[in-house]
Amino acid sequence: MATCLSLAACGEKEDVVAEPDSRPVKLMSVSVGNNDTFRTFPATVEAGDKAILAFRVSGELASISVNAGDIVKKGKQLAMLNVDELTQLMKQAQANYQLALVQFNRDVELRKTKVISELDYDTSKAALKQAKASLDKAKANLKYATLLAPYDGNISLSLIENYEYVNAKQPVLHIQSAGLINVTFQLPDHLFARFKGYTNAINPQVTFDTELDKSYPAQFKEVDTEADPKTSSYKVTLYMDRPKGKNILPGMSGQVRIKIPKGKAGAIPQRAILTEGSATYVWHVNGEGMIKKTVVELDTNNHITQGLQDGDLIATSGVDELVDGQKVRAWVKERGL
Repeated sequence: MATCLSLAACGEKEDVVAEPDSRPVKLMSVSVGNNDTFRTFPATVEAGDKAILAFRVSGELASISVNAGDIVKKGKQLAMLNVDELTQLMKQAQANYQLALVQFNRDVELRKTKVISELDYDTSKAALKQAKASLDKAKANLKYATLLAPYDGNISLSLIENYEYVNAKQPVLHIQSAGLINVTFQLPDHLFARFKGYTNAINPQVTFDTELDKSYPAQFKEVDTEADPKTSSYKVTLYMDRPKGKNILPGMSGQVRIKIPKGKAGAIPQRAILTEGSATYVWHVNGEGMIKKTVVELDTNNHITQGLQDGDLIATSGVDELVDGQKVRAWVKERGL
């Protein structure tokens, strides 16, 4: 019996719990401020000029001549309402104007012989002006029944179908500029001060995930002045010519490489600092995610004066539990369902 138990025990396989490939930690990019550096950030394509098109009058849609994805030229007819009622109103306004004009011309002659009073003359003159205004409005409404492309671009969204009744100012089509696109990325707060004021010297280069071996120059457009409360970063917007022959669409991903001008050193949080005797250390994270205990020198404000280079990554959480050579990854806050 003992032998069987022994054999049974020998035949059991012990469950192996797989160790995670890397440990999540909070990371921080060091700002030493001793020289210009180049940094790369994830980026997203956005439309350049974009507009939501709508009719300025109500009516039944008679025709729509474009679909989502179509490329259009400035002035191209995109959609048109049924104009039967508007045409009739314009003809009626034209007739009223002609009648008011005839009456006013007659009153001008009668005024010369003082057959009518000044009050009657002024009333006739006002009626002519009113009739002219009504005619102009009727002509404009007839013109507003046709929707034209405001600039060269592509139709990104169509919201209506033929024969639907459309209210005035109801969104009908979305159009995006064909010439320019915007590229946005998030700038960490510790780099914002160094970025601000040097926007003309950042030399941005953009690459798209669909074509990683090709980069395109871009220009600075704007930067938000309020940080995202969740990421403590600032949205930066660049603009560039749409690459010819490339189907670059809003929502596509890429990367932006920019030059960060040199500036003042950033403070290292106390939670990232280790001390052993008189030596001060931080956990330096290399490009492969491996950590190394690195000696640094700090001033009285926890600014690094020696030991790291501008842009180096360090761990700022769980530093007492890390070991040399351990692999780490950036900690991302999980969202609830």
